Amino acid sequence: MKKIYLFGLLMILSVACFADNSQLLNELDQTIEQRERYVHSKREKIDFLKKKIYSETDSNAILKYTDDLYNEYYVFKFDSAMAYANRGLSLAMSQKNSHYTALFNIHLAEILAIGGLYSEAISHLDNTREIEQGLLFKYYYAYFSVYSYWSDYCDDHTFSPLYRQKATENLKLAMQYADENDPLFKFYQGEHKVYVEPDIQKAREFYHNILKTTDEQSRIYAMASYALAGNYHVSGDDEKYEEYLIRAALSDLKCCTMENLALQTLAVYLFQKDECHIERAERYINLSMEDAKYYNNRLRIIEISHILPQIMTTYQAKVEKQNQTLRRSIIFISLLVLGLLGAAFFIYRQNRKLAVRRRELAENNQQLHGLNRQLAESNKQQTDLNTQLHDLNQRLVDTNKRREGLASIYIDLCAKYIDKLGKFQTLVKRKIKANQAQELLQTISSARISEEDAATFLTRFDKAFLELYPTFVEEFNALLIEDGRIQQKSPTTLTTELRTFALIRLGVKNTADIAGLLFLSPQTIYNCRSVSKNKAINKDTFDEDVLQLCTVISKFI
Repeated sequence: MKKIYLFGLLMILSVACFADNSQLLNELDQTIEQRERYVHSKREKIDFLKKKIYSETDSNAILKYTDDLYNEYYVFKFDSAMAYANRGLSLAMSQKNSHYTALFNIHLAEILAIGGLYSEAISHLDNTREIEQGLLFKYYYAYFSVYSYWSDYCDDHTFSPLYRQKATENLKLAMQYADENDPLFKFYQGEHKVYVEPDIQKAREFYHNILKTTDEQSRIYAMASYALAGNYHVSGDDEKYEEYLIRAALSDLKCCTMENLALQTLAVYLFQKDECHIERAERYINLSMEDAKYYNNRLRIIEISHILPQIMTTYQAKVEKQNQTLRRSIIFISLLVLGLLGAAFFIYRQNRKLAVRRRELAENNQQLHGLNRQLAESNKQQTDLNTQLHDLNQRLVDTNKRREGLASIYIDLCAKYIDKLGKFQTLVKRKIKANQAQELLQTISSARISEEDAATFLTRFDKAFLELYPTFVEEFNALLIEDGRIQQKSPTTLTTELRTFALIRLGVKNTADIAGLLFLSPQTIYNCRSVSKNKAINKDTFDEDVLQLCTVISKFI
């Protein structure tokens, strides 16, 4: 009883460890395994931009490609981003291009702030002159980013509030020049609701709006997810905090953000959350350290170095504990195996005496079993054949009944038209005898007669076809995508599209022939066939698939 209770407790703890965001964590692990594919794609894009620079002769185009390369390297590799920012600034200054001079000064401030060189970053921004209207938002937002980094780095009660205040002031200024068409505009609004006009719920709405409208393989998605994680963390919702940390880490991996904080924060959170996540936390923190080294972010390396020993020590302790348990288990299993070997030897000696008799009995039983199996298989085959024959006969009876009904409808329709032709002949004779040729011409020219005939024909056709092929509409819709399926106005009436393909099923394939039978123009029928074919699941074999619908006995052939 105690063992059962202990096993049940272990199962509950195991489920608790992997509940909630386990599916997202598994997706994150799979993405980490495929990481080289994303990095390869990133490097191909960078190589393409480099080739464009070398082949370009226009100075403005070179500045544009240099800016693109800086943006690609910005969160991918620190030294390269710094190099292209300096190269762009030098080229812009030599060309006396005020726009790119200001832009690359802002880029240098951004990259210096990531590297922890906050004073130098502020100096670059302070010395920037001739800033055009279109760069003012980026300029003040760069101040906001630098002071935010500086405040987080200080993390004290003296300087941190001072830098946070300066960051807030610059964010206020930046938002005055924000462009509503900017893909990041909603994110900036969220930041404004976090730092300037504290409103957690409103900020959350802005961040969620970004996630709904942005591809997860973009840096905007990663930024919004990480901001949303912080938002939920402030609210005390740990499950959502973990979820959006994972989403941010996933997005960072897919868009090759080496200067990432989400995976590092997630590793620390999992380490502090529960011991059952210690192995995953150790793997994530080591990957974060590799990213920091690749990016050459010294500050991030220092941050990770503080937490890495704690995680590694705890992980090693867990491994050692598992090893001790494993050693005890091996000793216990070894003793158990020895006991089992002794018992097996004793049983072997006892069973050996009965081996010959059992062998003879087994041979006889095997022969009897073979005969019984052959007989059972024969009976089963006979039963299956009888069942198939019964079903086939029933289907043939049903088909004959439908065809008899179709013949009845055809005879009735012919009788009606014969009667109508006789009445029309009588009318013609009477009008001619009465010298009412003009009235007769008007009667013959009346569209109403044709419409009535067409309606009668189509009604009878629908009834006859659905009697013969009652499952046609259902089987036809199965050939189409869900959004393109056709709804009947009533169970006994076909639409124009269904009538068109009903005639095709009956063997009338020519568009002109179908148009004549349905009292429509050939263009209408052509358009109908084209529209339905475009909605087909398999466009290449659509016409052949229609001809195979409602096959009565093909199942048994």
